[in-house]
Amino acid sequence: MKKPLVLSILATAVLLPGCATTIIDTAPTTTAVAPTTTIPSGTNEQLLEQMRLTISDISTAMSASDKAKAKSRLADLQLAWDVLQPQIADKGEQLTQDLQRLIDLADSAVTRNRPADADKALRFLQIVIESLA
Repeated sequence: MKKPLVLSILATAVLLPGCATTIIDTAPTTTAVAPTTTIPSGTNEQLLEQMRLTISDISTAMSASDKAKAKSRLADLQLAWDVLQPQIADKGEQLTQDLQRLIDLADSAVTRNRPADADKALRFLQIVIESLA
C-alpha cells in the first residue's frame, strides 16, 4: 500500500510543474522617443502661406485615405493658427472669424471624414490671402 502512495506522490511531483504558468516577455527593449513639436513663427504672410500648404496636405491626405497624416497635419494647422490669431486680431474681428471658419472646415474634413471640406478651406484661404495682398 505504501508503494502506490509513493508512486502517486512521485508522479504528482514530476507532472505538476509541467502545468505551471510560463511567462515569456516579448515586450520591446527600446524606449519610445517622444515626438518633438516645432512652434511655427514668421510674418502674417508666411504663416498664412504655411497654413495654405498644410491645408493642401490635409486635402491630399484625405483624398488618399491617409487619416494618420491628415490628423498630424491638422495638428500643425492648429499650431500655426494659434500663433497667427493674436497677430491678426488688430486687423478686425471679421478676418479672425473667417479664418476660424477655415480651421473648422479643415477640422471637419479630418474628424468627420469629409475631404470636400478640406478643398473648400483651401479655396477660401486662397481668397483670404489674395484679399490681404
